[in-house]
Amino acid sequence: MRLLVVAASSLARAGLAALLKQSAVLSVAATHDGGADLATAIQVYRPAVIVWDVGWDPAAHLERLADISDLEVPVLAMLGLEAADTISQLLTAGVRGVLREDATIDQLTTTITALVQGLTVIHPTFIEIALASVLTGTAPDPDPAIDALTPREREVLNLIAEGLPNKTIAAQLGISEHTVKFHVNAILTKLGAQSRTEAVVRATRAGMIAL
Repeated sequence: MRLLVVAASSLARAGLAALLKQSAVLSVAATHDGGADLATAIQVYRPAVIVWDVGWDPAAHLERLADISDLEVPVLAMLGLEAADTISQLLTAGVRGVLREDATIDQLTTTITALVQGLTVIHPTFIEIALASVLTGTAPDPDPAIDALTPREREVLNLIAEGLPNKTIAAQLGISEHTVKFHVNAILTKLGAQSRTEAVVRATRAGMIAL
């Protein structure tokens, strides 16, 4: 599986690339500093997954993450700041996987494989933080936009939340892939979401989806 390693620091890029090269099934195609020509690098190297070291300041990377979300390449964020609100921001920006910076090569390999298969993976530490936030927080926020979804759009959104691609959703619902794309576009428009992940996050906050 071809990877593009992204980190602002050259030292961080070299360290993460060296770690990933320990896996027999992973191949680091290139490294990048996350600058303005990142989209071009993605198109040139065509990675299966982007492994991005967002470090202790994820907010500094959110805009660039959102910029490349349309390219539909799964992004695995390596995170140092263990905060539930940071995870939410990363998912909204289109990130599909979140691991701690001290993740092992086995954890990286397993997670990257899952992302390639269309799944979303979050390290248990971050899930525990998110659950603690829910248990000590408030009830789901009501969202009028969710009520505007048709029953079929709700079905599609629930399957998106499971990490299923359009082709699988089409087969499961007995409709064409074109129709699924139509429903996905309608969902994004009604929810004012920029990505599938953002739509899932919004539906989860409203209590429609239980992850």
